[in-house]
Amino acid sequence: MVINVCQLTLTNRTLTHHIETKRLFLRALSLVLLGCWLAYVPIAQAETFLTLEQAIATGLSQSPVLGASRYEISAASEASRSATGRLWPQLDAYAGYQRLSDPAAVVPFKNPVFSRDQYRTGINLKVPIYHGGRLRGLTTIADLEKAIAKTNFDFKAQDLVSNVTNVFNLILYLKALRHAQEETLAALRKTRDDTALKLKVGRIAPVDLMQIDTQVAAQEQALIKTREAERRARQSLAMLLGWEPSREPDAQGTLAPAQIDLLGEDVAQLIEDRPDVRRARNEVRKAEAAVKIARGAHLPSLDLVGDYGRRAGSDLEGNEEVWSAGVSLTINLFSGGTISSQVREAKQRLMAARENLRATRLRAQAEVLQAVSSIKEAEHRLILARTAKKTAAESYRIEELRYKTGAGTVTDVLLAQAAWLKAQTNELAAIYDHQAAAVAYSLATGKINASYSRWRKNLHKKVLER
Repeated sequence: MVINVCQLTLTNRTLTHHIETKRLFLRALSLVLLGCWLAYVPIAQAETFLTLEQAIATGLSQSPVLGASRYEISAASEASRSATGRLWPQLDAYAGYQRLSDPAAVVPFKNPVFSRDQYRTGINLKVPIYHGGRLRGLTTIADLEKAIAKTNFDFKAQDLVSNVTNVFNLILYLKALRHAQEETLAALRKTRDDTALKLKVGRIAPVDLMQIDTQVAAQEQALIKTREAERRARQSLAMLLGWEPSREPDAQGTLAPAQIDLLGEDVAQLIEDRPDVRRARNEVRKAEAAVKIARGAHLPSLDLVGDYGRRAGSDLEGNEEVWSAGVSLTINLFSGGTISSQVREAKQRLMAARENLRATRLRAQAEVLQAVSSIKEAEHRLILARTAKKTAAESYRIEELRYKTGAGTVTDVLLAQAAWLKAQTNELAAIYDHQAAAVAYSLATGKINASYSRWRKNLHKKVLER
C-alpha cells in the first residue's frame, strides 16, 4: 500500500487549522456572551460618601416619612377648600321617574293631565344664609387642620435632621474608633513579633507570648464589633435618607467638638416657635372652634331655596314648566340632650387641649435646660479626656521603651496600651456626646439646622404654602 506523505501532511495541517479556527470562534463567542451577561448583571454600587449637608438635603428630599407628610398637607388643603365651598350657593341638577299604581295629575291645577308615569327634571338651588356659625366654624377647623399638618411636617423634618446628624456623627465616631483600634492592633502585633523573637532566645517566659496572643485576639474581636456597628449605623443612615439599607452611605468628615452659641432671653420666644408648641396652640384653637360649632346646633338654620324644572307624564303628555322659590328655616326643639352633651364634650376636649399645650411648653423648657446641662457636662468630660489621653500616651511610650530595653514586663506594656486605647475612646465618646448635646439643644430651641429652613423656603414652597 502506498501512502502519499504530502497529501497526509496537508490533510493534517488543514485539520489542525480547522480545529484552531473553531477554538478561536468558541473563545470569541464566549467573550461575547460573557459581555452580554455582565451588561445585564446589576453592578455593585460604588461606595457613596456624603457630607453632613448633603445627607441632610438628601433626607429632606427623599425621606418617605416627609413624603407622606407632604401628602397630608395637600389633603388638608383640599379639605380646607371643601369647607370653604359650603359657604357658597349649592346648585344641583336632578331627573326622576316614577311608576304609580293609579294615574295622578302631572301638574296639579294647571291643565291637569293624569298619568301613571311621572317624569321630572330640573335644577335645585340652595343658598346658605345663617347656620349659627357652624359653617364658618367648619371652615376655621379645616384651616387649622391645614396649619397643624404643616407644623407636623416641620416637626418631622426637624426630627429627621436631628436623627441624620446624630447617625452621621455616630458613623464618624465609629470610624475614628476603628482607626484607633487598628493602630492599637498593629502595635500589638508588632509587640507580639518582638516577644516571639525574645522567646526564641530564651529571654522571656512562654506565658508572656500567651498574654499578648490573648490581647491580640481580644483586640481583633473589638475591631470586628466596631466595624459591624459602623455598618449598622450606615444602614440606619440609608434608611433615614430614603435609600435601600444595603446601599450603606459613608460619612465624609472628621468628628470634632460642636460650635455652640447658647441663647439667653430669646429662648422663651424660640420655644413658642417650636413646631410642637405651634401645633399644640392650633389644637387649642381647633377645640375652641369645635365648642362654637356645638353651641351653634341650638341656633336656627336659614337657607334661600329655589327649584326650576319640568314635569311630564306618559309620552311626555302634560309637559309643563314648574318652579318654586322661598326661604327654609330649621330650628331644633328637642334632641334628647344630644346637643347639650356635644357641647359639654367639646368643652372637655378644649380643656384637654389647653393642658396639652401647657405640658408641651413645660417639656420644651425641660429639653432646653437638659440640653444645656448635657453640653456643660460633655465639655468638662472632653477636657478631662484630652488630659488623660496625653498622660496615657506618654505612659505607653515609656512602658514600651522599658520593655524593649528589658527593664519592664509585657504585662505593664499591655496595661499601658489598654489605658491608651481607653483614653482615645473616652475622648471620641466625649466629642460625640458634645455633638449630640448640641443637636439636642438646637432641636429643643427649634434651630436644628439652617439648611432645613433654606430647603423649606426654596424647594418646597408651593407644597407647604398651598
